[in-house]
Amino acid sequence: MSGFDYVVEERDALSAEEFTRRHVAQRRPVLLRGALSKCGALAGWSLAGLRERAGATEVTLKDWSASGIRVTRSRLDAYIDGLDAYERAIRAGGEAAAPSYLHDIPLTSVLPGAARDLAPFPQAFFPGWYGAQWTLFAQMFLGPSTSLTPLHFDCLLTHNLFFQVWGRKRFILVPHEELAKCYPRDWRWCRVDAERPDFERFPLFREARRAEIVVEAGDLLYMPPGVLHHVRSLECSLSFNVDWHTRGSVARGVAAAARGMPAKNVYYNLLIALGLWGGVPMRHVLPYYKSYLSYIS
Repeated sequence: MSGFDYVVEERDALSAEEFTRRHVAQRRPVLLRGALSKCGALAGWSLAGLRERAGATEVTLKDWSASGIRVTRSRLDAYIDGLDAYERAIRAGGEAAAPSYLHDIPLTSVLPGAARDLAPFPQAFFPGWYGAQWTLFAQMFLGPSTSLTPLHFDCLLTHNLFFQVWGRKRFILVPHEELAKCYPRDWRWCRVDAERPDFERFPLFREARRAEIVVEAGDLLYMPPGVLHHVRSLECSLSFNVDWHTRGSVARGVAAAARGMPAKNVYYNLLIALGLWGGVPMRHVLPYYKSYLSYIS
């Protein structure tokens, strides 16, 4: 089999127990429609709301190019103004340079009260060690329509819960066992363009199993450890995700040192292993783990 035949189940409701048993334990992706429908974040985290609550916050922006990732800094209110101007120009049929991507920064560095706005979402979707403080592990994404994160997998081989607050994003997902067909580089990135693959340069990708799905406002996407994902914003979008481990996945993450995982990544996995296997409370681990939430790779 090849092509778009990687199955992503879609559900309208899913208990934490079934999520853990059917998807986490079996490493099966799932798209849960409307998972955030009861959360205040959907209305409260508008661009106007972000400007009012966190406009003076300095944020990190990223741009991808053939030479790597370029990082710049901006106040959030100035960045939002640029987003507004760009989207207005595009809607009017004009041309404008797309703003950079506010990509993968700690959610609570912008919204310290995120847990309150997300309270209806059940913390039982995460292992008990994360508890009510699970939002401290969340990373935020805000960007214009056409924002892109190229094909990659999460660098610690964590489970990934991706929350779409508003806007829409298109995901191309590839199971980790197809990694060699995606022409990997630098541990977790891939050379093939999953949207417009050049099969002459990358012929193996033609045989790679994959799925294409659109994640809409309020949806939740679960990606098992190692799943490759190529993400394109279809509209100006706000999202966040949580990289998290179970005892099994963190053990596999530590063991990945033998397969070339960078030493820094192994270090972060060892920190989580101290909690999940060693019983060290999260409050003692998090101060050392926080740098991962701003880790650029």
